[in-house]
Amino acid sequence: MNLKDMKRLIFIIAILFFSNAFAQNSKKVNSLLLEEVTIISPEKNDGYIGYILINDNRIKKVSKKKPRIKEGTKIINLKGRYIIPGLIDNHVHLSGMNGLTDDDIKDNPEIVKAFKEQLPKSYLYFGYTTLIDLATPNIKELEDFKKASIRPDLYHVGSGAVIGKGYGITNWSDTKPNFIYVDDNNQEIPNKYNPEDHSVKAVVSRIKESGAIGVKTYYEPGFDPNVARMPVPTTEIMIELYKESQSRDLVLMVHANSIESHGFLAKHKIDVISHGLWRWGNIVLEQGNEVPKEITNILDLEIKNKIAYTPTLQVINGLKAMAQANYLENPELKKVLPSTVLDWYKINKDKMYKEIFGDAPKDIILNSFDRINSQGKASLKYISRNGGVIVFGTDTPSSLTYGNPPGYNGYLEMKTMYKAGISLKEILKSATINNARTFKLDSDYGTIENGKIANLVVLKQNPLKSIKAYNNIEYVIVRGKVVKREILSSKL
Repeated sequence: MNLKDMKRLIFIIAILFFSNAFAQNSKKVNSLLLEEVTIISPEKNDGYIGYILINDNRIKKVSKKKPRIKEGTKIINLKGRYIIPGLIDNHVHLSGMNGLTDDDIKDNPEIVKAFKEQLPKSYLYFGYTTLIDLATPNIKELEDFKKASIRPDLYHVGSGAVIGKGYGITNWSDTKPNFIYVDDNNQEIPNKYNPEDHSVKAVVSRIKESGAIGVKTYYEPGFDPNVARMPVPTTEIMIELYKESQSRDLVLMVHANSIESHGFLAKHKIDVISHGLWRWGNIVLEQGNEVPKEITNILDLEIKNKIAYTPTLQVINGLKAMAQANYLENPELKKVLPSTVLDWYKINKDKMYKEIFGDAPKDIILNSFDRINSQGKASLKYISRNGGVIVFGTDTPSSLTYGNPPGYNGYLEMKTMYKAGISLKEILKSATINNARTFKLDSDYGTIENGKIANLVVLKQNPLKSIKAYNNIEYVIVRGKVVKREILSSKL
């Protein structure tokens, strides 16, 4: 190489070096400092005033003293405000639409579109930054939700591991729906399905391959004693489900809400019961709201076996709403439901009531659900007072009802838990650290610590002093992006 060529090479190297150095130094700093805010993290006993430094979408540093920051870091002073981890709802159903049948959905595409566009914002409006969808028949139905520019983080449990042709089967059109084959002539399972494709092992494998974080099965013999029982899991099936789920690092959840179902499951190794024990059969609350021994024996065993308990009290209240004359006039509904959706509910509320309850008088429905709700609250209080693990989930929507509005349903669940006697600290833990640990998401969520994903909620009130704090939110922070609450409110 001659001298002229060598000088040219040195010049090119110098240009590349300084260009790269300039690019690095002028790179936009994607940092955020939240200062002088009262930090309330559920693993701590009390809140404290401190600082949270966020880089990109994760928490870089949490401290009581102001940390050193890079030039260009955005600073938000939150003096007098309270910050908690983003809330987790472990039981939602994001496919379909609240209260509408399949035919209703086909006939009202514009209403469904408005609902779907608002749906992610409605959950965020009440601080729910992480959702777990339970047993959507086809996970492709979750894609629209994932496309939203601002939305909660989303995980799923895949299509449920249904027992035979029992409760929960909604995907018969799939090539291999995830039912567990049972050798029972009464089940009338179509011949086109190969039993080998519907063993416990095969079903759990498919659920794992779908990207799920858990497996959900069902213990539900039915609600009407005049109708033939639906199949339920045997001891052998439960043992195998737990074994196969554990081997694939999946959380095993079971739908159950009756004394029969809880009584069976309490004796088995499972991770989560996805409903509270609110159906007591002929058993009633004793004088002074004491829980009868038949119920406490079951709950004691669930506590002993460390089965996480999801109260889902809004399932009952969501159905009860159908019999309440002025429910749809609640102004809070306008924050989470487009006006076109609310109008549709108002026009069709009588038809919707009839689809669920037939000709049953509304006063009987109200009295019945008040009794069931009281039983559910009593069971939950017993679990809480005796060291059980409570995990927060709403079952939104629980059925063809408008009584489980997205986001707001979570706030109502928290209020009902509080009325049941659950402490404010335990309510916070149930929707943050307890959910994160139970569903093996605690490396990213559940607390305000270094390295966690920056999903946070800024409140104007202390949530350890008032349940109303959860409806007094100033900002929701999603993966480091700060969003004013009012922006998330429905505008349609």
